[in-house]
Amino acid sequence: KSRTDEFARDTAPAIENPAVLSTGPENGYTHWGQQVFHLPSSIPLIAGETTLLEGDVEMMRSKENSRLYNCRISFTSTRRKSTEKVGGRILMKGGKIEHVYQIP
Repeated sequence: KSRTDEFARDTAPAIENPAVLSTGPENGYTHWGQQVFHLPSSIPLIAGETTLLEGDVEMMRSKENSRLYNCRISFTSTRRKSTEKVGGRILMKGGKIEHVYQIP
């Protein structure tokens, strides 16, 4: 149960001195960070159709600096009519796309 989950907030076990780790801007600078990965704009989102992304996220420490990470995101996309059941007729199947990011 999560203390922040609206359904479990009142029933989760109490903690006397909870520690809070936040990357939110309201708590000032920490060494913790948030990362945004921008995917290419060529993934179409069309009304009445469902776009599915399937893939992997792989993270590894940089050889040059152990405090940096390289992140590889690879995925394929498919699109079908929203009324089609999963496993139904596919309208479009994209090839594998791969991006590598360096995370400070």
